[in-house]
Amino acid sequence: MSEETNGKTVKTSGIGVGLIVFGIVLFMLTTAGCYFVIKSALAPLVPQEMQNQSKANGFLVQLGEFTVNISDVSMSRFLKTEIVIEVTDSKIKKSMEEEQLPVVRDLIISILSSKTVADLDSPHRARLKEEIKNQLNKRYKNAVSNVYFNSFIMQ
Repeated sequence: MSEETNGKTVKTSGIGVGLIVFGIVLFMLTTAGCYFVIKSALAPLVPQEMQNQSKANGFLVQLGEFTVNISDVSMSRFLKTEIVIEVTDSKIKKSMEEEQLPVVRDLIISILSSKTVADLDSPHRARLKEEIKNQLNKRYKNAVSNVYFNSFIMQ
């Protein structure tokens, strides 16, 4: 390239333009790379229960709201949660809603009130759901397929 300034021909190099183009391309590639890395890193953080909820094909039993004291010796704390369970059989659903509701609620209250704050933190909630499900399945012959928390408040 050459430019004419005051009657003199001055050669300019394409290095400046090339450097700008290279910088723009590098910026775009870095942005795209960050997007895919962040997207793949956050994908496992989607709660498993949210994925399973869309596959729900059983019968949902509303167990209502539970308010229990947390088994923590340092201070008085409580848990307030609303639980829904999914069962595979309509007869068991009817039985749980009508005649067995006090038994089911008592079992869940016993489990919840035996937990500490650390046991109820977000990383351990999946384990808590499994424990509730396993205890109910002992009584109802593997009829409980999922446990859902509609709300979960510790104070």
